[in-house]
Amino acid sequence: MSRKRRIAAGVAIALTTVLVGTAYALADISFTTGTTSYDFGGFGPGYPVPATVQIQAFTLAPGESFPWHFHKATSYVVLVRGTLTEQHVAGPNQCETEEFSAGDAFVEGPGAVHTATNTGLGAATIWWATVFPQSDGVARFTPSFKSGGTYPADVPSCN
Repeated sequence: MSRKRRIAAGVAIALTTVLVGTAYALADISFTTGTTSYDFGGFGPGYPVPATVQIQAFTLAPGESFPWHFHKATSYVVLVRGTLTEQHVAGPNQCETEEFSAGDAFVEGPGAVHTATNTGLGAATIWWATVFPQSDGVARFTPSFKSGGTYPADVPSCN
């Protein structure tokens, strides 16, 4: 192979590596919303109100967790990669723990107070979908992470 071809091949490989690496880095947080009308039952006026549907993907590093929270509507979660441990309130002074692995999915009901922690050795990639009142807006948790439909809850007393 000529020197020009080797240099061209090297540049192509380097450019591909940079572009793919950038695409993966930007894929760590994905946030998509749409609008609808939804009845939030006990978390709303009792009739459909303007609502935001959110589908989000994000990555938790080992040991990272979400603080205790709840959602005003059902949330659907898919763990794409890694290990996730969810702790949720099961009754007065009672909590239950569930561990999930890549490919597992679970549902969080409205008002269910819970926390989730990446208990694995590698990154955990999570996709989740929920709906929340449009009037609640979207909160920015860090400069790079924003989310809607997540409401802080008191840390429960678990036995």
